Amino acid sequence: MDRPDGPDARRALRVEAAAAADAHGGVAPAVLLLDAAGEVLSLGRPEMVGATPEARTVSVPNSLLLPGLVNAHAHLDLTSIGPRPFDAAAGFAAWAGMIRRKRPAAPEAIADSVRAGVEASLRGGTAIVGDIAGNRGLAAAEALRHLSLRGVSYIEVFGIGAAEDAGIGFLDELGSLAASFTGAVRLGVSPHASYSCGDRLYARAAALGLPLATHLSETLEELRFNRDGEGPLADLLREVGVWSDEVVGWHATPIERLLPILARSGAAIAHGNYLEHRDLDRLAEVAAEAARAGISPVGLVYCPRASAYFGHPIAGEPPHRYRELRERGVPVALGTDGMVCLDTPDRLSVLDEMRLLHRRDGADPSTLLAMATVDGATLLGEPLEHAGLATGDRPAGLLAIDLPNGRGVVDAGAALQTALRLDVEPRWLLEPRGDP
Repeated sequence: MDRPDGPDARRALRVEAAAAADAHGGVAPAVLLLDAAGEVLSLGRPEMVGATPEARTVSVPNSLLLPGLVNAHAHLDLTSIGPRPFDAAAGFAAWAGMIRRKRPAAPEAIADSVRAGVEASLRGGTAIVGDIAGNRGLAAAEALRHLSLRGVSYIEVFGIGAAEDAGIGFLDELGSLAASFTGAVRLGVSPHASYSCGDRLYARAAALGLPLATHLSETLEELRFNRDGEGPLADLLREVGVWSDEVVGWHATPIERLLPILARSGAAIAHGNYLEHRDLDRLAEVAAEAARAGISPVGLVYCPRASAYFGHPIAGEPPHRYRELRERGVPVALGTDGMVCLDTPDRLSVLDEMRLLHRRDGADPSTLLAMATVDGATLLGEPLEHAGLATGDRPAGLLAIDLPNGRGVVDAGAALQTALRLDVEPRWLLEPRGDP
């Protein structure tokens, strides 16, 4: 079901379902009442909402209702590559070389791949996305802004050592373009990673005032590079001709090195597969400071399937620390990373990330739903009303997940847990429109 046209578009909508849930809780059985503009008027049990003869009614008695989901870290322009195996023996450098060879380079090819990524995102229940747009140009961002999702197109930037000044020059050009990017998709910036961007570049990116994303603490090789400036990543910089004697190591973790810069603007840090105790302490301090000051936070975007694909964390290292971070007040969202590292060639969905964490870790379903909605919206700078079903919210989309015995549901939490144990795709009752 799409958003209606014609006379029905001017009527309120009543959705009757087995249950409904968002980050703040749930109800079963559920009646969700929205006005013609998509604002939630009421959510409750049928007897609480009462009769609404003025509304058109949609009945999905075997379904769980959810707000459209937030994929806070995607690489839509890699969708055309499709899922590919990772050869651990060949290593990450060989995999990255494959990406450089296979990724689309021409503007129309990039746009086609982004469009395919949006289609896969919609099949997975995504309404809001944080997309990392590669190839330095605006082709991916321009394609995304004319499609139906909301969110941020983060333009990826590289520049360290001998290439840092060129990267900063590109950032200055990007800053002048941001004002023209209005609407449901905003322009952001993504300094690629701690081993491919220098401190001056990170500082200039933070000063632009745009949404910011980056990749940090993804591999042990990255930790070594930040500590002493050596290892395979240093060899890579020499190989591509950007090494300079200024790159000598920071005697710090990537978080310790860059968090003072990122805290000025807020940031969505992708991955964080290898965090030390002092990283958690500092991230929690910055989160508390941001909450007190009412400014954009720094948080983490965990991509569980991508981490598993690359074999993180390696044997002997602790598991990902997403639960500890959330317990300490750090926003932790969910992302898919790119189609290349996924096992669902037909969809890009953080619902699949939720299912992995629930099955593997026993993660609490309500916590996972918060990570897949409001935590993602928080890190992307998206209004939280677009990620909920409470009175006054304006969800960016409305999903239904069919349950095997929906008519017997008496608890929304149990319904959500059932949905995470199934492999059924969500379906749209109200599709995203991408309207401002």
